[in-house]
Amino acid sequence: MKELAMTKEQYDLVIKEIEENHYFGKSFSTAPNSKHIKYVRPNWDMRDGMCFSIQFDGLSCGMGGKAFGSGHLESEPLYDRVMNWLKSDNPALIPRDGRHA
Repeated sequence: MKELAMTKEQYDLVIKEIEENHYFGKSFSTAPNSKHIKYVRPNWDMRDGMCFSIQFDGLSCGMGGKAFGSGHLESEPLYDRVMNWLKSDNPALIPRDGRHA
């Protein structure tokens, strides 16, 4: 079975992508697809050193957050889903109340 959780090395690549293209305050005119991420909240399982879920908050001036997990009913690795979202044209923000934007 393919590992669903994210390694430390993969997490570092996610952070690099955010620093280059999606940091909070990045100009919309120079980066129209930026997610404007202010906070990154990874959850690490210290038994195996893997990140099993991650949440991004402070998106686009506080319009919500986006969370990803690697547990029940997931089949695509966490890293792949996060990077696909970061590289997508649509931020697909999900507000805290759970309704899709």
